[in-house]
Amino acid sequence: MAGTSVIEFNKIKICVNDQVYEPAEDTELMFEIINTEKNEKILEVGPGTGIISVSLALKGAEVTAIDINPYASEATLCTAKINKVQINIINGDLLSPIRPFVFDVAVFNPPYLPFEEYDSWIGYSWSGGKSGAESLIKFLSEVKASRIYTLYSSLTDEDAILAELKNVGLCIKTKREKQIGLETLFGIELVKCLG
Repeated sequence: MAGTSVIEFNKIKICVNDQVYEPAEDTELMFEIINTEKNEKILEVGPGTGIISVSLALKGAEVTAIDINPYASEATLCTAKINKVQINIINGDLLSPIRPFVFDVAVFNPPYLPFEEYDSWIGYSWSGGKSGAESLIKFLSEVKASRIYTLYSSLTDEDAILAELKNVGLCIKTKREKQIGLETLFGIELVKCLG
Protein backbone atom coordinates (compact mmCIF):
# COMPACT_ATOMS: atom_id res chain seq x y z
CA MET A 1 0.00 0.00 0.00
CA ALA A 2 1.53 3.31 -1.07
CA GLY A 3 2.28 5.79 1.71
CA THR A 4 1.98 3.23 4.49
CA SER A 5 4.23 3.39 7.50
CA VAL A 6 4.43 1.29 10.65
CA ILE A 7 4.26 2.84 14.11
CA GLU A 8 3.70 1.43 17.58
CA PHE A 9 0.67 2.17 19.76
CA ASN A 10 -0.21 0.45 23.02
CA LYS A 11 2.76 -1.94 22.44
CA ILE A 12 1.33 -3.13 19.10
CA LYS A 13 2.81 -2.38 15.69
CA ILE A 14 0.21 -0.83 13.38
CA CYS A 15 0.07 0.26 9.75
CA VAL A 16 -0.95 3.86 9.10
CA ASN A 17 -1.47 6.08 6.08
CA ASP A 18 -2.88 9.56 5.48
CA GLN A 19 -6.42 8.26 4.75
CA VAL A 20 -6.78 6.33 8.02
CA TYR A 21 -7.51 7.71 11.49
CA GLU A 22 -4.53 7.15 13.77
CA PRO A 23 -5.17 5.92 17.31
CA ALA A 24 -5.62 8.74 19.82
CA GLU A 25 -7.31 9.46 23.17
CA ASP A 26 -10.57 7.86 22.05
CA THR A 27 -8.69 4.66 21.20
CA GLU A 28 -7.09 4.70 24.65
CA LEU A 29 -10.55 5.06 26.22
CA MET A 30 -11.81 2.08 24.20
CA PHE A 31 -8.90 -0.02 25.49
CA GLU A 32 -9.84 0.98 29.06
CA ILE A 33 -13.43 -0.24 28.81
CA ILE A 34 -13.21 -3.33 26.59
CA ASN A 35 -13.29 -6.61 28.48
CA THR A 36 -13.21 -9.82 26.44
CA GLU A 37 -12.39 -13.48 26.88
CA LYS A 38 -10.55 -15.99 24.72
CA ASN A 39 -12.59 -17.58 21.91
CA GLU A 40 -15.31 -14.91 21.94
CA LYS A 41 -16.76 -13.93 18.57
CA ILE A 42 -16.13 -10.21 18.19
CA LEU A 43 -17.30 -7.67 15.63
CA GLU A 44 -15.46 -4.39 15.28
CA VAL A 45 -17.01 -1.75 13.05
CA GLY A 46 -14.64 1.00 11.95
CA PRO A 47 -11.31 -0.62 12.90
CA GLY A 48 -9.20 2.07 11.20
CA THR A 49 -5.63 0.83 11.62
CA GLY A 50 -6.88 -2.40 13.17
CA ILE A 51 -5.27 -1.77 16.57
CA ILE A 52 -8.27 -2.95 18.63
CA SER A 53 -9.15 -5.89 16.37
CA VAL A 54 -5.56 -7.09 16.43
CA SER A 55 -5.22 -6.70 20.20
CA LEU A 56 -8.39 -8.79 20.67
CA ALA A 57 -7.20 -11.43 18.17
CA LEU A 58 -3.87 -11.61 20.05
CA LYS A 59 -5.92 -12.50 23.16
CA GLY A 60 -7.53 -15.41 21.28
CA ALA A 61 -10.77 -13.85 20.03
CA GLU A 62 -12.33 -14.62 16.65
CA VAL A 63 -12.58 -11.15 15.10
CA THR A 64 -14.55 -9.77 12.17
CA ALA A 65 -13.73 -6.16 11.23
CA ILE A 66 -15.82 -4.00 8.88
CA ASP A 67 -14.79 -0.56 7.63
CA ILE A 68 -16.34 1.67 4.96
CA ASN A 69 -12.90 3.13 4.18
CA PRO A 70 -10.94 0.85 1.78
CA TYR A 71 -7.66 2.34 3.04
CA ALA A 72 -8.63 1.41 6.60
CA SER A 73 -9.45 -2.15 5.51
CA GLU A 74 -5.99 -2.35 3.92
CA ALA A 75 -4.38 -0.91 7.07
CA THR A 76 -6.21 -3.44 9.25
CA LEU A 77 -5.03 -6.27 6.98
CA CYS A 78 -1.46 -4.93 7.13
CA THR A 79 -1.62 -4.60 10.95
CA ALA A 80 -2.98 -8.16 11.25
CA LYS A 81 -0.19 -9.52 9.03
CA ILE A 82 2.67 -7.81 10.87
CA ASN A 83 1.25 -9.05 14.19
CA LYS A 84 0.66 -12.57 12.75
CA VAL A 85 -3.05 -12.83 13.58
CA GLN A 86 -6.05 -13.85 11.50
CA ILE A 87 -8.95 -11.37 11.22
CA ASN A 88 -11.93 -11.52 8.89
CA ILE A 89 -11.74 -8.08 7.24
CA ILE A 90 -14.64 -6.71 5.20
CA ASN A 91 -14.87 -3.42 3.34
CA GLY A 92 -18.42 -2.08 3.70
CA ASP A 93 -20.82 0.26 5.47
CA LEU A 94 -21.63 -0.64 9.10
CA LEU A 95 -23.35 -4.07 9.21
CA SER A 96 -24.64 -4.08 5.61
CA PRO A 97 -22.04 -6.62 4.33
CA ILE A 98 -22.95 -9.38 6.83
CA ARG A 99 -25.99 -11.51 7.55
CA PRO A 100 -27.70 -11.09 10.92
CA PHE A 101 -25.56 -12.80 13.56
CA VAL A 102 -25.32 -12.55 17.33
CA PHE A 103 -21.77 -11.76 18.41
CA ASP A 104 -20.40 -12.12 21.92
CA VAL A 105 -18.97 -8.61 21.69
CA ALA A 106 -19.38 -5.67 19.30
CA VAL A 107 -16.97 -2.74 19.29
CA PHE A 108 -17.52 0.57 17.51
CA ASN A 109 -15.47 3.75 17.88
CA PRO A 110 -17.91 5.74 15.73
CA PRO A 111 -17.52 9.06 13.98
CA TYR A 112 -18.93 11.25 16.75
CA LEU A 113 -18.27 14.85 15.79
CA PRO A 114 -21.25 16.88 14.51
CA PHE A 115 -19.83 17.40 11.01
CA GLU A 116 -20.68 16.21 7.53
CA GLU A 117 -17.33 16.03 5.76
CA TYR A 118 -17.14 13.16 3.29
CA ASP A 119 -14.84 14.55 0.58
CA SER A 120 -12.03 12.16 1.55
CA TRP A 121 -12.02 8.66 3.03
CA ILE A 122 -10.58 9.84 6.33
CA GLY A 123 -13.57 12.18 6.75
CA TYR A 124 -15.72 9.12 7.44
CA SER A 125 -13.73 8.52 10.64
CA TRP A 126 -14.90 11.71 12.36
CA SER A 127 -17.98 12.98 10.48
CA GLY A 128 -20.90 11.87 12.65
CA GLY A 129 -23.60 13.79 10.75
CA LYS A 130 -25.45 16.88 11.96
CA SER A 131 -25.92 15.55 15.51
CA GLY A 132 -22.72 13.51 15.67
CA ALA A 133 -24.85 10.48 16.55
CA GLU A 134 -26.18 9.22 13.19
CA SER A 135 -23.68 6.37 12.65
CA LEU A 136 -23.89 5.20 16.26
CA ILE A 137 -27.70 5.21 16.24
CA LYS A 138 -27.82 3.20 13.00
CA PHE A 139 -25.27 0.73 14.43
CA LEU A 140 -27.23 0.31 17.67
CA SER A 141 -30.45 -0.32 15.74
CA GLU A 142 -28.84 -3.20 13.80
CA VAL A 143 -26.16 -4.87 15.93
CA LYS A 144 -26.80 -8.02 17.95
CA ALA A 145 -24.25 -8.75 20.67
CA SER A 146 -24.15 -9.75 24.33
CA ARG A 147 -21.91 -6.77 25.11
CA ILE A 148 -21.30 -3.62 23.10
CA TYR A 149 -18.42 -1.21 23.62
CA THR A 150 -18.65 2.23 22.06
CA LEU A 151 -18.13 5.90 22.78
CA TYR A 152 -19.40 9.36 22.07
CA SER A 153 -18.38 12.95 22.71
CA SER A 154 -19.85 15.79 24.76
CA LEU A 155 -20.29 17.42 21.32
CA THR A 156 -22.57 14.55 20.23
CA ASP A 157 -26.35 14.62 20.72
CA GLU A 158 -26.43 12.49 23.89
CA ASP A 159 -30.23 12.65 24.16
CA ALA A 160 -30.58 11.00 20.73
CA ILE A 161 -28.18 8.21 21.78
CA LEU A 162 -29.98 7.61 25.08
CA ALA A 163 -33.34 7.52 23.27
CA GLU A 164 -32.01 4.87 20.87
CA LEU A 165 -30.61 2.81 23.77
CA LYS A 166 -34.07 2.82 25.36
CA ASN A 167 -35.66 1.99 22.00
CA VAL A 168 -33.48 -1.11 21.47
CA GLY A 169 -33.51 -2.23 25.12
CA LEU A 170 -29.85 -1.57 25.95
CA CYS A 171 -28.56 -0.27 29.28
CA ILE A 172 -25.22 1.27 30.21
CA LYS A 173 -23.33 -1.17 32.46
CA THR A 174 -20.04 0.75 32.60
CA LYS A 175 -19.27 4.38 31.72
CA ARG A 176 -15.87 6.09 31.74
CA GLU A 177 -14.93 9.65 30.87
CA LYS A 178 -11.81 11.21 29.40
CA GLN A 179 -11.38 14.98 29.25
CA ILE A 180 -9.62 16.35 26.15
CA GLY A 181 -9.47 20.13 26.30
CA LEU A 182 -13.07 21.39 26.29
CA GLU A 183 -14.44 18.06 25.04
CA THR A 184 -15.32 15.02 27.14
CA LEU A 185 -15.31 11.52 25.68
CA PHE A 186 -17.62 8.90 27.16
CA GLY A 187 -16.73 5.24 26.81
CA ILE A 188 -19.64 2.89 27.49
CA GLU A 189 -20.27 -0.81 27.87
CA LEU A 190 -23.83 -1.74 26.87
CA VAL A 191 -25.84 -4.83 27.78
CA LYS A 192 -29.48 -5.87 27.38
CA CYS A 193 -31.61 -4.26 30.06
CA LEU A 194 -32.97 -6.63 32.69
CA GLY A 195 -36.75 -6.77 33.08
